[in-house]
Amino acid sequence: MGQADCTHSEQRNPTPEPHDSGVELFRTAGKPFASGMHVHARWELGLLQEGVVTTETESGLYTQTAGTAGALFFVPPHTPHAASSDPRHLPRLRGLRLETAVLEHAIEGASRPARPLPLPAEVTAFEDARAAHSLLRFHQRFWDGASPLEWQTWLVEALVDVFVRRYDSPALYPLGSEVRAVRRAREYLHANAPEGVSLEDLASAVGLSKFHLARVFARDTGLPPHAYQQRLRLWRALPLLRKGVPAGEVAYLLGFADQAHFARSFKASYGMTPRHYARNA
Repeated sequence: MGQADCTHSEQRNPTPEPHDSGVELFRTAGKPFASGMHVHARWELGLLQEGVVTTETESGLYTQTAGTAGALFFVPPHTPHAASSDPRHLPRLRGLRLETAVLEHAIEGASRPARPLPLPAEVTAFEDARAAHSLLRFHQRFWDGASPLEWQTWLVEALVDVFVRRYDSPALYPLGSEVRAVRRAREYLHANAPEGVSLEDLASAVGLSKFHLARVFARDTGLPPHAYQQRLRLWRALPLLRKGVPAGEVAYLLGFADQAHFARSFKASYGMTPRHYARNA
């Protein structure tokens, strides 16, 4: 039995996979697919948004419909399975493949230390509107080329919704008082505002798990870490623009992907383009 991935007549994410991210995205819309029994090396997670898919495993055969909120599915690594679309109800789905280490690190700290969460060992399909929303949000932001700090935050949230809240809700690690950790995280972001900070960098700097840091940071500041960093960068852009620094140079100095990204973010926050702001400052 080969180790080929399911292809689902798929389109891969157009943004190159970040170096050593351990994550790969795919999606398909309205195209038939079929695969023989096979296994693959990574976890595969997906959201069937429309259509019907039939999956065969060593323990049985079942048909999955999208339902009202979309149907989630996951396939553990090295698990024999086959899948095919229904030609009368062609699928539209979004999915991702990720290394086991990425999954384990993402949900680390989401359960009480005394009760480590065992990962499921069987192909599973289920409906959960919250988890579907989380997975779709991560998929869209990663696909669009979000910063590591942003896509890692949404990936952690999605994986916790799929693997922890579904199987282990009572064991979610409680929110305590982590004022010092949040303060250190804010200081780290201020000191490294133009840099490509990852959620892992930030969590390591303050001594919390990625999941726990994302939760307490948003609770205490009102913003997830990536949004806080974005607001900080935009705030620092204002005096530079008033001094006449060109928008392209400001974008480079503050770590935006490019001038267009800076202009879109600036207008979304301030209701005007950087050029308009500079002219009227």
